[in-house]
Amino acid sequence: MKNWLTIGQFSKAVGVSAKALRLYEKMGLLKSRTRGENGYRYYDDTQLVLAKRLKEFKDLGFSLAEIKSLLQSDHALDSEKLKITMRTRLDLINQEAELLKEQKKQIETILSSIEKKSEPLKADERRVIMSLYGKVSIVVTGVNGLEKTAEYIQKHFKNAGQSVPTFKWHAELVLPEEKPYILVVPEKDLLLGDISRIQADVVVIKNLSEHSAELEKNYLKLFSAIGPHVNTVVNADDRASVSLMANPHIQKGRIFYFSKNRALEKQIKFIGGVLSSGDELDIYGFNLKSQVHVKIDRIMALEEEMALISSLGAVLTVGLDQEQLQIR
Repeated sequence: MKNWLTIGQFSKAVGVSAKALRLYEKMGLLKSRTRGENGYRYYDDTQLVLAKRLKEFKDLGFSLAEIKSLLQSDHALDSEKLKITMRTRLDLINQEAELLKEQKKQIETILSSIEKKSEPLKADERRVIMSLYGKVSIVVTGVNGLEKTAEYIQKHFKNAGQSVPTFKWHAELVLPEEKPYILVVPEKDLLLGDISRIQADVVVIKNLSEHSAELEKNYLKLFSAIGPHVNTVVNADDRASVSLMANPHIQKGRIFYFSKNRALEKQIKFIGGVLSSGDELDIYGFNLKSQVHVKIDRIMALEEEMALISSLGAVLTVGLDQEQLQIR
């Protein structure tokens, strides 16, 4: 005779919530063995092994879609497929570990300066501290849809309970002393005034008009204070923008990508970024615990879609989480 367990008893034995079990059943990961006349789900104790294996994969940071594939591989004893999946996950973990290692080093240095009180914090140390609290300057530059991107960034912050102003760059602009703020810098205005005084914390590059040594020189002025705390979010579909990222000075910071090209998924999954296919979004990296997959319930024009995915990259670099994003 089987030892039947209610969903409450089963969830307690496995260590997951009843809500999670209902979601697993909906996705075809773990179905209850039977339903009672009252409609309640019942499991038997032979399902505990599968449920605990599922939880192990979830605790390792795999998405439910990945877990479904893993369980199928495990069941079919497809060891090669399982090894590939595990190696991919290990690559992502190693990348995140390197980023966390760099952040740890920065914080330890800053903490030492604070504790000693021997001298004022350096400018880059102050900027790291401010970035930890979302107090950053976000520059949106390039040639297309800059205002729309800035508008989406504002919406994300508003969802997080912050009112963030937007400014447009000109030679006489007095930069705000308080952060966060958004600064729109059209490519044609990179030559106006002393652009190096902006000292951006996050730079979003929508796309370049061309790739040339002269234009690269103009963009590099935005990276005058580059360091590990500076994040650049780049259009991976624009060859000129990608070429700019090859500059070793820019590579001192962190680089993320946004794209509509699904052929780039493997690279973006490894590096970190936002990938869109029109009706679906996938977000990788940004110190998120796992991949974020979102379905879009309305049709967007190309410019709006690119504004959305580039804005997501911008705010995820400064610590906003999935629940604070304005996606729909």
